[in-house]
Amino acid sequence: MIRSLYLGATGLHHQYHRLSASAHNTATAGVDEAEAVSLRVSGVQRENGGVQTHAQQVSSTDALREAVVHIDAVQSFAAQVRVVQTQDDLLGTLIDIKA
Repeated sequence: MIRSLYLGATGLHHQYHRLSASAHNTATAGVDEAEAVSLRVSGVQRENGGVQTHAQQVSSTDALREAVVHIDAVQSFAAQVRVVQTQDDLLGTLIDIKA
């Protein structure tokens, strides 16, 4: 039960970093490419569960791609929040049953 909360928390952490990178890229889209630093965030599954987040610099920012990444990250973040809420409800129900 606690493991599922951990998975949800690492998922939220990863989506937070995706949203931050997307916001950064959108904010620096109009800046000269020599001065701007664009970021890409990717995640890999850990052996013990959860998501490991990696950020890397890329050379250019595509506004359409950033819009899609932002929408996807927002939807994924909302889904992770629902996962954590469901696990919290289940844990509360189990505690009520045992008491």
